[in-house]
Amino acid sequence: MSSLPPSIIDKDDLWFLEVVSELRTCLSMLLGPEVALALNLRRGHGLSFEALHEKLVSLSERDLIQVYSVENEQQVMLACEDFGRALAESRPRGSDTFAYQLTARGGATWEHYARPDWSRYLTAWSSLEPRECVIEANSREAAEAEYRLHEVDGSGHQPVAESKRGEALVPWQATYWKVLPTGYRLRYDWVPRPAGFSGRKPLPGRKRWYVSLALDE
Repeated sequence: MSSLPPSIIDKDDLWFLEVVSELRTCLSMLLGPEVALALNLRRGHGLSFEALHEKLVSLSERDLIQVYSVENEQQVMLACEDFGRALAESRPRGSDTFAYQLTARGGATWEHYARPDWSRYLTAWSSLEPRECVIEANSREAAEAEYRLHEVDGSGHQPVAESKRGEALVPWQATYWKVLPTGYRLRYDWVPRPAGFSGRKPLPGRKRWYVSLALDE
């Protein structure tokens, strides 16, 4: 962990840090009356446009977040008018013009409060072209356990067992801001499941690997 987190931080601050603890988020997702729905959360930030502007400026001035252009990934300057422009050019459910992410200090601050267990962290995603699924986890055992769930879940993707291949990741870029010493990547091809497949229901939500202090109220 890098420098100690700032001494002045509140639950509203943590909401914005937790939203991007895994993935960067477009500013357009923070706008409009249905923020919680857009982000698939129990609650939104509850701020007016003006208060949201002030919050983003405050977080940036404390070196907790960066706001940048999606097109060229250049960080927006810290001037108040730049954040106003970034928000003004974003629209609810509109084009993804600007986004924000954690800085190194922001990541350290989130870890300080959320106490994540990185040994339990994993990601899994699939693509249609090519028909492939990728699992990344802290260890081969964790990746294989996730694969076994994919074999029996209720999705339309049936793993092709003979296509499974794995590789050690040294180091492992677990998230866009967090690098861990080691990890494991498992890939497999998939085909559509046959009609009438009777498997389990879709995978249940995984137990959270960190303490949520801001999103669950």
